[in-house]
Amino acid sequence: MINPSIPSRRSKACKAAFAAASAATLLTAAGCSSAGSGGASHDAGGLATIRLVYDWSSVDFEAVPFAVGVKEGFYKKQGINPDLIFPPDNSTTVKMLAVNQGDIGFDTTADVAFARAANIPIVSIANYSQKNNWGLIGKPGTTIDPSKLAGKSIGVFTDSWTKSMMPYVLQASHVSASGVQQVIFQNSDLPAMLSGKIDIATNTTNYAIAQVQSATGKQPSVALGTAFGAPNVPIWVYTATSSWLGTHAAQARGFLTATREATQWSIDHPAAAVKDFIAAYPNNGSSESYNMDGWLATIPFLSSSDGLLTQSGSEWSEVVSALKSAHQLTSTFPASTYFTNKYLGN
Repeated sequence: MINPSIPSRRSKACKAAFAAASAATLLTAAGCSSAGSGGASHDAGGLATIRLVYDWSSVDFEAVPFAVGVKEGFYKKQGINPDLIFPPDNSTTVKMLAVNQGDIGFDTTADVAFARAANIPIVSIANYSQKNNWGLIGKPGTTIDPSKLAGKSIGVFTDSWTKSMMPYVLQASHVSASGVQQVIFQNSDLPAMLSGKIDIATNTTNYAIAQVQSATGKQPSVALGTAFGAPNVPIWVYTATSSWLGTHAAQARGFLTATREATQWSIDHPAAAVKDFIAAYPNNGSSESYNMDGWLATIPFLSSSDGLLTQSGSEWSEVVSALKSAHQLTSTFPASTYFTNKYLGN
């Protein structure tokens, strides 16, 4: 079931904020340590309903594969009815899974790392993206010169991903944290960059390209964090609790099989995929051109040499190492603690 009655889309700046302490508090208050293990409900057609909790309170073009999976019948073929649920904010997806208010989450690698640090048994079951598309964003036609960041004003966010990536930028540019003016934003920093209130924004390229092209008709300048030495690791993943997976293995495999097929179809047919998304979410708050620009900018980061969705231990080691180096984590676990490819099938 896809609910078309969703809030208007906001600027999704960087979505990797998860408060481990508040999650632990929530679990204590709920008197539980993991999601329940009851059987899945079924709709009138006999399809197993899987509650998929999104990473933000409203929908955007990263949900294109979910809409395609429903419209083109990929989920139905696997006997699944995905119910896409929108949490109240971007720090609640993991918590909802932990107290059985969802089955599978659309989350970030940072969320998984912090959940495990808080002893919440969340595991990543597949990659959504395969690469790190976070970076510095400038006005169209300008050049972001790493050797000339000193004294610049840079829009940043308080999430863990930004905090983990900025040290790489500063170190490669031979600038201390006090050598630049880091201006904190709660919403998008792109309008402030375009209006000249700050020199440089930070964002993921898919949202930056969609928003800047929508506002100016031109591509922004981009300096990816990986060019500064930041690890080229996935940002977004699919997650579930160990207990839910223990009793719903077949449904997890079916969901990922359908999602892989829907994602590939969306890559192969981007215009039709965006139309499916808009048909599912007519009140998504953005224009068709915005959603098209955003989806086209997302596609290059979805595949790797191993194909779609597959994870690796090396990328997870890099994720938690980056978070620890940025003092976001005090300790880490073996990479196998954070992910599994068990439910990807063939």
